[in-house]
Amino acid sequence: QRCCICRLWGASVTCRGRRCPRNFHFPCGSERGCVSQFFGEFKSFCWKHRPVQRVRAVQRDQTLCLICQEAVAGRPCYDTLVCPACASAWFHRRCIQGQALRSARHRFRCPLCQDVATFQEEMFRLGIKIPDR
Repeated sequence: QRCCICRLWGASVTCRGRRCPRNFHFPCGSERGCVSQFFGEFKSFCWKHRPVQRVRAVQRDQTLCLICQEAVAGRPCYDTLVCPACASAWFHRRCIQGQALRSARHRFRCPLCQDVATFQEEMFRLGIKIPDR
């Protein structure tokens, strides 16, 4: 298959969006905002069909990432994620991914409210890889 991003052959990841014809290389997809879920059926989605957060979270003034303490986007989006349990903890995708890789499944939780189950389920759904150990 030809990659819809770089146009080179050898794309092995297919978007699972309904009737979506897009195929891409995993690294190309990661750079373009595609999401791969690391659980269950290991589904992948292109930038048009990736899962989005449905959390009602309101920022007051400028909100900072709890991990790096730099500004995040004004609403949940691909690069900015929110804890679904408390809706008060905001993160950059790259920051929470790093936290997940360092913590592993038994210690990965929301740094603010300490929720584990709801937080991990949402992070998995949004394509955050959480290793077993």
